[in-house]
Amino acid sequence: MKALPPLATALLLAGTAMAQTAAFPVVQSETGFLDSCEQDRVAREPASAPWARNDCQVKWNWAAASGPLADAILTLSLAEGERTRTPEEARDLLAKPFLPAGVSGYLTATGIRFDWQEPGSEGRFNVTGALRSRGVTLQALGCPTYPGASMGREKVMLATLPGRKPFVLTVYSRGAPTGFEPGVYEVNADFSGAVPDMPALQAGLYPGGGGRAFAVDPTGWTADCPDPE
Repeated sequence: MKALPPLATALLLAGTAMAQTAAFPVVQSETGFLDSCEQDRVAREPASAPWARNDCQVKWNWAAASGPLADAILTLSLAEGERTRTPEEARDLLAKPFLPAGVSGYLTATGIRFDWQEPGSEGRFNVTGALRSRGVTLQALGCPTYPGASMGREKVMLATLPGRKPFVLTVYSRGAPTGFEPGVYEVNADFSGAVPDMPALQAGLYPGGGGRAFAVDPTGWTADCPDPE
C-alpha cells in the first residue's frame, strides 16, 4: 500500500463507518472497561486509587472517539488465509470509514498511519482502548525510554483478533508541554506479518520508527509500559 497525500486520504476516508462498526462491534461494556482500567492503574500506582476511576472514564471517552480509527485499522488487517492486498484494494476498503476532526490518515507501503496535533492539548484519543473494547489482544513488544516527559511516550505492540492475522501496532503520544506547543498522537499499523524483535526495535525498524518530531533518540528500551494516551 503506497502513501497518499493527506487530502486524498481524507477524501477516501470520508463517509460512514456503519459497515465497519457491524464487522468489529464493541464487545466490552463501559463498566468492564472501567473496572479493568482501574485495577491496572492502581496495581501500577497504588496512590492513584482515589482518582483512578475518573481517569479511566476519560480513557473510555477517548476510546469511543477513536472508534473510527480502530475500525479502519481492523478493516485493513488481513483475515486468516487472506493474501496481501494491492493498493487499489486497500483504497476500496477505505472508501467508507471516516476520520475524526483534525486526524490525517495515510496509506503506507505495508499499512496505515494516523496523525493528530492540537496546540495546548493533553490528548483526545485512545486507540489501544478502542481496539481492546473490540476484542483485540495487545501484547507489548517494547517501549523506548525518552529522557523527558515532554518528549512523549511510545509503545510497540502485537495485535491479535480471532479470525484475523496478527499485525504490529505502534502508538505515540505527547501531551502539550505548554499552551503554545502541540499535543501529538500518532498511530502506525503494519500488516506485513513482520514482527520486530528487540534489536530491530532498538534500530528503529518498526512501524513509525526512526525518530519522532518532538523526541531525541531514546536512551533505552523496556519490555512493557503503560499505553501512551
